[in-house]
This record gives sequence, C-alpha cells and structure tokens, in this order.
Amino acid sequence: KRTVVQQAGLLYAWCSTYPTSTSVTYSSEDFLYTLIEMATTSFEVGINTLTDVTAISQIALDVRDMAINLKAGDLLAAQRVYTQGANSALYDIYGQETLDKLTLKSMGQAGGSEWIDDPSFTFQMLGLQSVQDSADEAISKHANYADYYISTLLDDQTTAQNAAAAQAATILTVHMNAMHKLWDGFIDCTMVQKGYNPDEDQTGKINPKRKYDEFIALYVGAEQSLGPSWEGYLLYALTQSASKKFGTVDDNGEALVNKDIRGLYEWVQRIMSEEDYCKRDESISELWTINNRIIAKMNLSMMQMLIDYMHDENEFYLVPIYARAIIPQLSQCRTSIQRKLKSYLLDKEYEREDFSRIMPLLQQSYDCLGFTCEQIGAYYDKVAECADYTVNHPMAGFVPKADVQTISKVDLDMHAIRQLLKFPTEADNIIPQMYYKHGRAAVIDDNKYGYDVMSLQEMARSSIVEQWSPYYSDYVSYHGREFYADSVIMNEFKMNVETDTQQDALLLSWMQFGVVSEYMMGLLGSADQSCEDANDDDPTKYWDSFAATYIGSLEGISIGGSDQTIDGFMLWNVANRRAVSFDTQNDDYYAEINDEMLELLFAGQAQLLKNDCPNFEKTVSRALHLMIVPLIQSVIWYAIKNEGLDASSNDDGLVIGEVAAKSVLPIVEKFDPTAARIIERNMVRSEDNFVPVVDGPQEVANAFYFVLDEIGWGCDYVGHTEGVDACQFDALMMPRENGGSIKQGDAIILALLANTMVWGFSALL
Repeated sequence: KRTVVQQAGLLYAWCSTYPTSTSVTYSSEDFLYTLIEMATTSFEVGINTLTDVTAISQIALDVRDMAINLKAGDLLAAQRVYTQGANSALYDIYGQETLDKLTLKSMGQAGGSEWIDDPSFTFQMLGLQSVQDSADEAISKHANYADYYISTLLDDQTTAQNAAAAQAATILTVHMNAMHKLWDGFIDCTMVQKGYNPDEDQTGKINPKRKYDEFIALYVGAEQSLGPSWEGYLLYALTQSASKKFGTVDDNGEALVNKDIRGLYEWVQRIMSEEDYCKRDESISELWTINNRIIAKMNLSMMQMLIDYMHDENEFYLVPIYARAIIPQLSQCRTSIQRKLKSYLLDKEYEREDFSRIMPLLQQSYDCLGFTCEQIGAYYDKVAECADYTVNHPMAGFVPKADVQTISKVDLDMHAIRQLLKFPTEADNIIPQMYYKHGRAAVIDDNKYGYDVMSLQEMARSSIVEQWSPYYSDYVSYHGREFYADSVIMNEFKMNVETDTQQDALLLSWMQFGVVSEYMMGLLGSADQSCEDANDDDPTKYWDSFAATYIGSLEGISIGGSDQTIDGFMLWNVANRRAVSFDTQNDDYYAEINDEMLELLFAGQAQLLKNDCPNFEKTVSRALHLMIVPLIQSVIWYAIKNEGLDASSNDDGLVIGEVAAKSVLPIVEKFDPTAARIIERNMVRSEDNFVPVVDGPQEVANAFYFVLDEIGWGCDYVGHTEGVDACQFDALMMPRENGGSIKQGDAIILALLANTMVWGFSALL
C-alpha cells in the first residue's frame, strides 16, 4: 500500500538506471516532479486535489490517536503522539520517506518571524500581546502559543481537563496552520506573477498549487466521512458539529460553511488550472478575495463553538481553547471591543455571569470578521439569532436613508493596514499593499462569482473625484499630476523600508488625509450635481456615503461616536482627537466640528427629501469646508510638535505634518498663495536647508486665518493649544463693510509687529 509519492520515488530510481536518450529534453528528476504533480488526493466529502497531499492530511490520525489515548487515561502515549508523531510521513525531494514524522508539536511551534507575511498570524500576535509590547516582543512571547497551551495541558497529570489537548491541537494548531497554507499559497502566486517559475524549482519551496491543496488537506483531514455521521478529526468535522448546534446546515445535513469552503476551494482549482496561472492581475485579486472569504468562514465556526462552550457549564474548560483561536483575530476590528473581550476571556478564567456582557461584544464583531448574524444562526433555543445591520443603521448618531454601511467599513482596511505595518516584512509589505489595492471589509456584492469590494485604491482613482470634486483641478494643478496620493502610496510600498516607522506614518497619513478626504469631496460634488440634474441618480446615496466615509464604522452607533479615541480612523476621529488638544469639545465631550457636521448631515437629508436643491447646494458647501478644519488643526498640531526637530529626525511627526499640509495646500493655494508659501516653508520637507517650523507654529496657524474666513468657518472652530491660538489675528482685525477683515499683507505686518513687541517685552523681563 505504497503512497503515490513512494511509487513515484521508486519509479525515479528505476528510470535513473537507464541511459537517457538524446531526444529526451528533461531529467529523471523533472519526470519525478511531473508524476508527483499529477498525483492527487481524494477525500470522501467530494474534494479531489491537484497534487498529492495524502501525507499531511494524515495529521488528522495523530489527533485521533491523541484523543483515544487521553480517553483511555494513557497520558504518556498521548504525549508521544503529540511530540514524536505517528501517522503523517515526511518525504525528501526525491519522494523517499524519511525517518521523521510531521508532528503536531512542530506545527504548533512553526510560527515566528518567517510567518509575518501571514496576516492571520500577525493579527494573532497583536491580539495576544500586551499594549506595551513591540512586534519582536510579541513574536518572542506568543509565536508558540499553541504548543505552549497544549503542552501545559499534557504536562498537568492531575487535571481532568487534559483530555481537551487533542481538541486544542485541532483548534489552535491545525486551524492556524491551515490559514497559513492559504497565505503561503497566495504569496507564492504573487512570486509567480513576478516571474518565478515553480516548474523549475525542484525544492518545491514555491508552489501555490500545492500550498492550497495542503490547506484543504488540513481542513478536511484523512478519514473524514460523509453523513449522517460526518465522522472526522479536523476542522471539517468540527464545523459539522458547530453548524448542527446552530441550525446552519443544508438539506443533506452538510454544514453551510463546509459547503461554501468546498466551493471556494474549487474556485482556486480553476485558477490554478489556467495555462498562465497566477500571471494575471485578476488571478491575484480573486485569490485575495477567496482567502479572505475562506478565513471568514473558518472564524465563523470558531465563534459558534465559543458561544456553545460559554453557555454549557459542563464544558467551560473548553472556553479558553476557542477564545485563544478567535479573540486575538479581533485585533483587526474595533480596538476597545477586542480589549474588553480579551479581559473577559483571555486575561482571566471565564465566568458564567459574564455571558450577558460578552455576547453583545461578540455580536458587534461579526461584521468585521466577515460574517453575519444569520450565518451564525441561533444556538438551539438558548441564544437567539441577533439582528443584522439594516439600511438605516446609525453611525455616531447619524441615521442614513441609503444603504451605506458597506462604504463606512473602509476604515477597517485602514486599521488592518496600520496593524500589519507594525510587523515589517521583506516582501514589499505585500499584504498591507493588497488591503490597499483590493480591500477586504467593504463588500459591495457578495455573490459567489461576482464578489466586489470597495478598496482604498479604488477611492484614490475614482471617477467620482475626477468628475465632481469642486477642488479636483486645484489638486491636480498643485501636485502636478492626477491621483497624486495613490502614486505616493504605491511608490512607498515598492520602496520596502523594513523598519522605517516614518514610511508607515507616510502610508497611513496619505490614506487618511489624502485618499479619503479627496474621495469625500467627490461624493459631495456628486450629491450636489445629482440634485441639480434631477435624474435617476439619487443624490441621497452620495450624501449618506459622504457621511459614512467621514464617520466610519469603528465609531459605533452612539451620538458623538466611540468614547475611546483608539477606535476610529476617519476625519470624525481626527476631529475628536484634535478637539481634546485645541479645547473645542462640546458639552457632551466630542468635537464641536462633529456636532456641527451632524446638524449639516440631517439638514441635507431634509432638503433632499423636499428637493430643495438651492439650499442643499449651500449645505454641501458648508460640509465640504467644515471637513477641512480637522486637517488644518492637524497641520497646526504637528507644527507645534515638530518645532525644534532636526530635518533629519526620524520622528513620525515630520511626515504626518507634511502630509496633513499637502492635503490642504491646494485649497490654501487657491485662496491665499502667500499663506501657502508660509505653510510649505515650515511643514514641507525639502533638500534646500529645510528647518522644521522655522517661523514657529504660531505663524503656521496665522497662515490659515484668511483661508478659514474664505471657506466660511472661523478660527474659533480651530481653537488654541499649547500657547498657539488660531485666532491671534482677531485682535488686529478691522471690520470691513462686507463683514470681512483687512488684507493679509497688512495683517501679517501687524502680527509681526505684535510678536516683536512681545519678544521685546520678554527680553526686558
């Protein structure tokens, strides 16, 4: 009963004894790899792989043997299976079986710095680490989290709970390794696109077909049977058990998750069967989508099982296993919720009285992880199915009339990018780059083969911005090219400076201040134009999309947004953070700017309902220019922080301040070129003897005074901080007949005289 690999190895040995004909253009080794590539593995559940992955699938039998030995009380035998392996053979490059076995322990120790291109592993490290830990410290402490936990169970010979070790091997070790195979396959595919030829690699190190097949082998496992028993030992069997408890099976009794994963894997096979597989951009995009969808399905099952064991008081001892599998993955979601759940489920022993506090937090996380309340289902008659998002789901107190929940979730991609950049890689930061180029969270269409996601790059290059942003031509004129923000971001990704935090700051700042802000301007222009044209293009969807993009999904539903500024990423969050520093909070402790924006958003809805386009146009203009105020505050804030820094400093503030400045300079240039030069001289780095904030932060603040007047929002909305006052000119202003103020040149002279008097007085003191 030799395996196909063994037979191929014997055939190689036989072939190598014969002289090679001059007409043969490939070696015996090439012939061997062709045979191995042609060999496949069949699973009873209706899956046939493209390569032979029988050996790795037999790790399931190690889990089975561990469980049998633990049930019989033979702890030593279970430990031997775990540490030494029993069923999963390892082969050399010639197909010969080695003396070693693949072991669950080695799989549990596989994670490390070489896995940091794997976002699932990175999120796991981020979710397990303490707040103060660096990336290196997180990997050092937690890379072997699965092996450490399982070994602890197996070493404790006094506990009755060590029987859970076999299940923990599936949940913690096999689960993470299966996800890693998906990401390994994806990374291999990007290497193929760059020109690498896996057919010429006799080591098999880069082989996307095989990596995806190894994923399905670890998911299904050897000896997985069909219904009605669905008996098995790995993730497929576990998912069957979970789905039965939550009523999420099809008419044949198969878990909907398993059915979906099988379909997604078949989609991978179609891509891998193409003549030029992995060469097309479409293939990379599709595989990115497939990976994220499969992982969402896998996490869904983990969530179901966590809920099951939290509710069943006889099996509370299993809660830590499932909590370790799913709670760390929430590090890509709302930070405050992930930290609360970590405190309930990982930092201390689970307590049944916390169930009612934990469940709402888990349910708020479903959408971020990529599944719905309906897909989770109801847990028997004990935990009802929660309610999914509706069209008018509130965002920080604003209630949209159009379905814009999807677009609000682009902040999740920005948050994921920020998290992943904490773990620098050697591969062009390929995963953060994929989040930017293809997106994950903002799913527009989830049909099986028509999956469409809004991405940050799509926003950056949107025709909405090009056609309808009132300031589009000003941005092109100032930056000297179209889609400037996207160009900067993609160039930075290609530079691949591994540990440069300034590069990370630049990438995130351009997404936050550049890409999203310009896209919002386009949405506002589109809303105004649609109202004027009175065509079938509903202006409400653009207006509410602007609101969704300004607020984001991470703020929650409460008026004012999240009470934790660690949660948000959009301009709503920027305004709230700056309000604390600039003393511009309202009585409810969120930004006056956001309070004003909420009023404008509701006013715009009412005007559209009455088709009052003249007044709606005014509201659009007010909202357009109000959203610029947090950007102006950010420029002033970093002018304060950057004063005194050397031009060669590695401080992130130099980069963030420059990007914030460049995000508003096209508008400043339009209204006040003199002010633009002042801001450039102080905030925009150059090679011409640049000195950060050479004129002082107050001069930067003063430069915005007349621009604020032109755009219709006074300096009071900017506020004051650390001795810098955006309204310093107010005391110098002389009223004009039209309610404006004196000319900038005169005001600058007066301001300089005033500052000279202050400096002189200080010198006398």
